[in-house]
Amino acid sequence: MSYKILIADDDTEVLDLLVYALEAEHYTVVTATDGDTAYKKVISEKPDLVILDVNMPGMSGFEVCQKIRENSDVCLTPVIILSSLAKTKDRITGIKLGADEYLTKPFEPFELVARVEGLLKRAKESLAASPLTGLPGNVSIETEIKNRLAEGNVFCVIYSDLDHFKSYNDKYGFDKGDAVIKLVSAIFRSAVAEAGNPRDFLGHIGGDDFVVVTTPEKCEAIMDRISAIFSALIPNQYDASDRAAGYITSVDRQGNPARFSLMTISFGCVRVVPQEFKHYSVVVEKAKELLKEAKALAGNSRRCG
Repeated sequence: MSYKILIADDDTEVLDLLVYALEAEHYTVVTATDGDTAYKKVISEKPDLVILDVNMPGMSGFEVCQKIRENSDVCLTPVIILSSLAKTKDRITGIKLGADEYLTKPFEPFELVARVEGLLKRAKESLAASPLTGLPGNVSIETEIKNRLAEGNVFCVIYSDLDHFKSYNDKYGFDKGDAVIKLVSAIFRSAVAEAGNPRDFLGHIGGDDFVVVTTPEKCEAIMDRISAIFSALIPNQYDASDRAAGYITSVDRQGNPARFSLMTISFGCVRVVPQEFKHYSVVVEKAKELLKEAKALAGNSRRCG
């Protein structure tokens, strides 16, 4: 696999040195010489890792790093900060804004390459829980909720899964089922981007289970948007005859023939007051409890608490 790396630095000598060192290790390299262009390329190019100089025209490397961490589409991208600022407070600033590594100039190219390799290895491992969608998996979901609890501000966790997905999988096969999961992940990405906050978090637990972490005033709008797009797109995943009938014939968990409605989506949305929820597991259990109540209802449904 050829990893893509974005380097942003307005010093052409440093830029050329980094390009040479990384291309020698067979990485694909994309460059920028100012902060605004760097962030635009992070969004358009979706690099596997970003190297940012601190002092650049436009946005600084610190500002670009912060915007990366606030964007749910690219928030897990590893970031290395390069700077001539060697003071401890500058290093702490970079780490607080979400940088994975902080190197001071002048630096040893071989050390930087080694750090790149280490970060890419860890990033690949962290995504291993959700290879189908590329969304953050269980470890990242847990970390996000724990961080929100530590911040002390009220937030919401939306836990969702699909109704009648197993029967769809049984009839149409796993390839079609995987295509549905990828479609649902795209629906969630779109809905969170349109109706949520820049800092909102989207994760894929596995199977047909997804999690959104947002603010209380945004949760209803996000669920509304997901439901609307879901209802518009999911029927097209069925054959015309099944779509017209409004159900499919498959087998239940006991192996008996049964009719199943077309897929719908259910949500359990818990409003988390950090002082009342002392641990990550308590938040998740409450969200699952609300989801179970929602799944007892017909159609796209939700339970909030």
